[in-house]
Amino acid sequence: MKCYDAHTHTIPDNHMGIYQSDAVYTASLFSVGVHPWQADVKTLSEIIPAIHHQNCRAIGEVGLDRLRGPSMEIQLAMLLAQLNLANELQKPVIFHLVRAWDEFYSLVKSQQHTPWIIHGFNSPKQLPRLLQTKVIFSLGPASLQNPHMQSILTQIPLNRLLFETDDTASDINQVYLDYSLATSTPLEEVYAHIEQNFLAIFGA
Repeated sequence: MKCYDAHTHTIPDNHMGIYQSDAVYTASLFSVGVHPWQADVKTLSEIIPAIHHQNCRAIGEVGLDRLRGPSMEIQLAMLLAQLNLANELQKPVIFHLVRAWDEFYSLVKSQQHTPWIIHGFNSPKQLPRLLQTKVIFSLGPASLQNPHMQSILTQIPLNRLLFETDDTASDINQVYLDYSLATSTPLEEVYAHIEQNFLAIFGA
């Protein structure tokens, strides 16, 4: 069955995926955005042409990071500008979040009008509160290798789940298999749900 990679830094060649582009148009589906680490050196005008390209299916990765990058004020201003654009163009948003959950929950209430995807979700303590929102959880190799994530994987509804390889050399097929084994979910069922979720969010 076909695999779907919701966030990858390598252009997919044998599966469907959302390539993280640096404002460069590709024949593959892609996302483009100003990363929080670059919020003080990149401008929105640099990515707007790419955002309007037909293959741009998401804005991202965007977000907030307390451990790296410019001040939270600068990061938040850039993030809000991109969320406004996502709402205007009705595009999903791929989030990078590091120790900025309070700000994120506030934004969910005031700004979310399209699907929001937390890429590389690896924060099990946040799951109960996140389940009260409509966010999508994208799991990658690090998520499935974290022993603290193992006990909560089955609590994530299958209709709110995506898989990714991010910037690793991992095979997306292995991510599917690892999830199937960790949750005792039949692999065919995993394939079917991820395909349905991916197409509903990003289109064909």
